[in-house]
Amino acid sequence: MNPAVITATTFIFSPHRVALQSLVHSSIAKQYRPTNKVKRSSYCRLFSTMNMADSSSTTTSGVACDAERSTAGTRYRVSSTMKDQNSKWVRISFSAMNDTTTPINTRKKQKVEDKSKQNNRQSSSITRQKNEEDATSCNDSSQESTTAAIPCIPESVLRYERQKRKVQAANRASNTNVNIDDHLRTVYSDDHVVVTDKPSGILCVPGVNKHKSLLDMVFEVYGSKNDENEEESSLTTTAPLFPRDSMIVHRLDMDTSGIVIFARTRLAMSKLHTSFRERVGTKKVYEALLVGWLDIDRWVESTDANSHTIGHVGETDSKGTGEHSESLGGGEIDLPLQRDHRHPPFMRVSTPESEAEAHQAVKDLNHAGYKKLIAKKPKPSTTQFHILSHEKWMGHAVTRVKLVPITGRTHQLRVHCAALGHPILGDPAYGFCGEAHPNGGFGDGVARKMAPTCAAFELRRDVEDAVRENGRTMCLHARRLTLDHPVTNEEVSFEVAPSF
Repeated sequence: MNPAVITATTFIFSPHRVALQSLVHSSIAKQYRPTNKVKRSSYCRLFSTMNMADSSSTTTSGVACDAERSTAGTRYRVSSTMKDQNSKWVRISFSAMNDTTTPINTRKKQKVEDKSKQNNRQSSSITRQKNEEDATSCNDSSQESTTAAIPCIPESVLRYERQKRKVQAANRASNTNVNIDDHLRTVYSDDHVVVTDKPSGILCVPGVNKHKSLLDMVFEVYGSKNDENEEESSLTTTAPLFPRDSMIVHRLDMDTSGIVIFARTRLAMSKLHTSFRERVGTKKVYEALLVGWLDIDRWVESTDANSHTIGHVGETDSKGTGEHSESLGGGEIDLPLQRDHRHPPFMRVSTPESEAEAHQAVKDLNHAGYKKLIAKKPKPSTTQFHILSHEKWMGHAVTRVKLVPITGRTHQLRVHCAALGHPILGDPAYGFCGEAHPNGGFGDGVARKMAPTCAAFELRRDVEDAVRENGRTMCLHARRLTLDHPVTNEEVSFEVAPSF
């Protein structure tokens, strides 16, 4: 029997502006109660299951059947398409009306079209709407009880935890005896490039305190390499012709481990910069452990239950304990990112409300005398994830995933995983009581409505306690890097397994 591929759109309506501001002020929402009255500031998220692929775009075929059902503060639009493949693929994104990277005219047009479609449905389905209103009233009490059960962390505690994390990170950077024997792991080297396996907890490049970094060690061993046409000039000067800072091609966060490539000549530097900047011929693959069990079956079942669409979606062993299986599914996160003006210099998912607040914050700063400050536009950001296994770490449920960044935004993988309700294990910024906004910018109440497998508060707390007790750093590893060699133009690939 062919599986049914389901596409669902979920709208989550935010409260009025005053309630929204109080929600943003608290890193973990104390209480979030959606309402159907304010529709102009709705969040929209798309769930779609399609044939799993490594590419960023996938097409579907078949006969689609649309249905719609309203629940408390949530409106589902579900369509299903018959497919021959049994792999499940979930897509999370905003509609054009709520995507802050979409031109305003397009967003207005989308809003008009949605309103027109809504009017047509109202005129032809009065009876169905009455049933939906009854379902909404029945679900309101359960939604309120669920929201009230969300634990609350006082803002003072969050500020204390964030400051403590900053101190701990600074102490770790200054107290670590970085040396070549223990921390320089060379994967490959030739006359043009050096490929290393960066350990977690080591700076990729020197920071403001000038602590020894991976770049310092690479330059000490492999630096001062000159191009052939520069040999003559090297005889007339004692200064290195290729400076240390010029070896930098890309970098990883301090707590991220994995493959980093450095240039040894100007020719290699120029071509590698072009490849990484334009994302031509380069592909990165990361591996990570996420808090909680990210189960694609439950995402599909949640859309199926809310749409009353019955269909076989393929059998999967979604409750494995470490066995790798392609049938566990995956998905694509297509959520725009912006700088978090409340928690700089970190990032968050961009929504119309957060974008408006950011613009207002810049205006206030400009009025206060900071004339050169400008509001940066949100950027489209896309990450693909593939579930490798469901495991236990220190007795706690975690999910091992492969992450493929289609775009290369700052902290993109970390924010997108947090927005799924499954932050990366040991993430000091986007994890439990992190320095940044939790859930990628969404409050806990919103995250629980959006993600059917959202990691529970207690699980996040217990995992964080275990991370501190064991001295575990963030479980994010740049496993594989594929690119065209800057001199030979041949495709080369480097891969190192993670330590976790």
